[in-house]
Amino acid sequence: MEITEKDYAYWLFNVPGIGNRSVEKLLVTGLSCREIYEMSPKDLKHLLTEKQVKNIENSRYYWNFDREKKKLSGSGIRFISRIDEDFPEKLKNIPDAPFAIYVKGRLPDPSVPSVSIVGARMCSDYGRYMARLFGRGLALAGVQVISGMARGVDSIAQAAALSVNGSSFGILGCGVDICYPPENGDVYDALAKNGGLISEYPPGTMPEARLFPARNRIISALSDVLLVVEARQRSGTSITVETALEQGKEVLAVPGRATDRLSDGCNHLIRDGAGVAACVEDVLERLSGLKIRYCAASESNENNPNTSYKTADLAVRDSQRIVIDINGTENDNVSPKNEPDAEGDEMSPLRELSMEDEIMQIVDIIPVSTSFILEELYKKGKNISVPVLLSTLMDMTYTGKIAQDGAYYRKIA
Repeated sequence: MEITEKDYAYWLFNVPGIGNRSVEKLLVTGLSCREIYEMSPKDLKHLLTEKQVKNIENSRYYWNFDREKKKLSGSGIRFISRIDEDFPEKLKNIPDAPFAIYVKGRLPDPSVPSVSIVGARMCSDYGRYMARLFGRGLALAGVQVISGMARGVDSIAQAAALSVNGSSFGILGCGVDICYPPENGDVYDALAKNGGLISEYPPGTMPEARLFPARNRIISALSDVLLVVEARQRSGTSITVETALEQGKEVLAVPGRATDRLSDGCNHLIRDGAGVAACVEDVLERLSGLKIRYCAASESNENNPNTSYKTADLAVRDSQRIVIDINGTENDNVSPKNEPDAEGDEMSPLRELSMEDEIMQIVDIIPVSTSFILEELYKKGKNISVPVLLSTLMDMTYTGKIAQDGAYYRKIA
């Protein structure tokens, strides 16, 4: 078989004792993976420890490129390294970036917004309810839900997203061919079909406590916003929050009772400046806020061909025409608006108002909420989903037609 650079990368990533930092040390010298494979032990000793050099020498004898490639493809798993075009851009520049990942299913779409939902494994009834609410609501709005498939909040949110045919992605602390915890088998199978399972650990790697903290940096890196549903003040969730802040990500927290120890983590995050997420709309508004900043950055760098961040335009399923009302429930029995006859529209003295004109008739100098605007539009027979409405409001704010006061909008006097 013809051995490609990707095959050599797969070999290098599987040499015992060679981790991300060691691979980075080798690659920054300008060497290719094939050149590293062909290097003499004498030259390798200038870059690696004696034990690492011995591991590389040994691996050359037992590694069979053809066998390993067939084994991987036969299990439906892809190996994607930083030299591949489809390696996620969001993972390239984070601290301690993984050299490669294994994927079962597909990768998150970089042009669609993503939210990581994390929280307590031993969550309360309140935590379970909120995890379902946000997982389901965000998926209905076309947002990709990312989490760690752990017990409690993680898997509940992902199961809720999958239950409405949403896209979700599980970042594992073991090989992607292993379902952990075992009771999440249904979620594991659904993720492989309607999303993906991602890990930096080779297939066959069993779950170990030491592996889980490291995977948290990938959970936060692949998302645009990190949402903490329920967590103790000192817990594994705090590691994910720290990596998210280190990566410059937005962090939101669901508030809880002051006397509830499972909400201590969220309440302290809010006290320290994290955004409040009391409903799905709060998260969608934060995603729309990212769009505003992106638009401003694009305008100032419009001649820069390297601008590639596409995150904030929310995905909307036109076929389903889902509308979320103020209680967070969905109504998918909404008929699409009848298209007017082109000639009749041309002749009619009463042309149909645009969506922005309809909104301008609703807002006043006294600020009104997005829910109020949505309800008034619905009364007028205007069927619009939450993501489209938020995107329209952000565009109107950006162009100076209306002003935003927190989660409310008003007419400019």
